[in-house]
Amino acid sequence: MAAHVPRLNQRVLIVFLLVALPVLAVGVVLVLAGGQARLNDTFGLHLEQVAQQAAAHVDTKVFGRVIDVSLLGRSPDIRREVALSSAKPFDEASARQVDQAWKAASRPGTALTTLLETPVSRHLADLVAHDRVYREMLLSDRHGRLVAASDPTSDYYQADEDWWQATVDDGRRGRVTVSDVRWDESARTFAIEIAVPVYGPEDDQLSGILKVVTDSRELLSPVGGLQLGATGEALLVREDGSVVFGRRAVSPDARFFATDALKARLAALRGGGTGASWFRAEGPDGRSQLVALSESQVGRSYPNLPWLLVVYQAESELAAPIAALAGYLLTLILVTAAVVIGLALYFSMRLAAPSVDVDIPLERHAHVGHLGEVEEPEPRTAERAR
Repeated sequence: MAAHVPRLNQRVLIVFLLVALPVLAVGVVLVLAGGQARLNDTFGLHLEQVAQQAAAHVDTKVFGRVIDVSLLGRSPDIRREVALSSAKPFDEASARQVDQAWKAASRPGTALTTLLETPVSRHLADLVAHDRVYREMLLSDRHGRLVAASDPTSDYYQADEDWWQATVDDGRRGRVTVSDVRWDESARTFAIEIAVPVYGPEDDQLSGILKVVTDSRELLSPVGGLQLGATGEALLVREDGSVVFGRRAVSPDARFFATDALKARLAALRGGGTGASWFRAEGPDGRSQLVALSESQVGRSYPNLPWLLVVYQAESELAAPIAALAGYLLTLILVTAAVVIGLALYFSMRLAAPSVDVDIPLERHAHVGHLGEVEEPEPRTAERAR
């Protein structure tokens, strides 16, 4: 018997394709969704590392400048100058009178001009001129009287300033203080003030205070210079969500857009939680953002600086490769479906043509022998026909 080849039913094929293709599409969507979730986790961990590295760079710069200022305060000339000034008789009323006259003067007087021409003042001015991180330096004795300065100052008596009182501390050893970022009127910049105690040349008793005004843009350049893609950037924020410094111009009352989520994540981490240091939050433009945070070590040494380094980037930008891949796969599925259906219809029509019956009876003719005799064909029996 001849083998029978079944015809391909295009309707059945189309039905199976219509059933299989949606299942395939759903499977692709699920796979892509899982891949995007894994990708978000990977990017979240990456942002954590970026935040940690940026926070470490900020810590290095701040602590490095504190060390530099502390070493400057231990130079022999500065220690000798404050010791001589502190040894002079002190009368607070007289110092305040000089301070009032100092502030009321429309132009530098003789006393200020003389003070700015001392060797220590010229040394401080030279440091400011050749290192743009430093914007202003001033030196006072243990009573608060101005001893030397790199530039003209707005006042003479420093003992009524908060930074001076905090640095004097107990009046014996003093302590290093670092201010938060704030606007400095005389330096005309958002500055960080570093004040260190200065000791006498023969002992370690407090003899004066050295204050240095530093440019926050230079000191916090690891934050301002960090940009990830088109939407990612870094911010230095306080624990209450107020912005300390960022790449863009930041107003003093600016706040981080995800303050509540930031506080919740920080509380969870400090409470011994095992969660990651990154989370999702809605950005100012309404798009979902991946946000990672890292605590600055500056706050451990100076509690008045509860700084956090925050890095964020739009989730849509991070997931752009997955979105593009999903579009490519959808296009491939549609093109494949169209080609398969087209080929199925074409070959189904070709296979639907009438077939040839292999059991058609054949006519047998007489055979002529080699002597010219005609041999009649043998009759076909039913068994032989089979």
